[in-house]
Amino acid sequence: MATPHRRLDSADEFVISCGTVTIDVANKKVLIIRCRNSGEHLLPKGRKDLNETLEDAAKRETHEETGVRVNLLPVNVPTQATTPSSIAPNDRPTHVTEPIAVAQRVSNGILKIVFWFVAAADSTIPREEGTQQEDEDFEVSWVDVEEVGDSLSFADDQRIAREACAAVFGPE
Repeated sequence: MATPHRRLDSADEFVISCGTVTIDVANKKVLIIRCRNSGEHLLPKGRKDLNETLEDAAKRETHEETGVRVNLLPVNVPTQATTPSSIAPNDRPTHVTEPIAVAQRVSNGILKIVFWFVAAADSTIPREEGTQQEDEDFEVSWVDVEEVGDSLSFADDQRIAREACAAVFGPE
């Protein structure tokens, strides 16, 4: 039996971030941002605030960076999350709002852990202006589900977006 890899990072050695793949289900669009400084196309995400839940952080960060209010979208994805004892094993929900993925990277010795959720919003509703933080300069757009993978700059974002779209609409 293989020995599991173990790592321990103290609170000052890691940061937790949360983000969403936000989908307009009716119009088959995905919300993305373009960083005007770098030209990179990304999914919205950011750091969790003190005492904030992962889910609330994902929704808040998406709203701050895009001006779009979102709700987590229950999707049918396999998860390692346990079923609460109050639910009979045969009644386990098939659609959940658990994170669809987690990404990790180390930068300047700090471990960054990003929890990704699937969210829903309406692309036809005008977005709120003035929600970005002072150091943020993002252009917001909705792209077709079929084009989202090719629209994003990084392989991790591409994979997460494709998996989220497959969870909502079925495999390509």
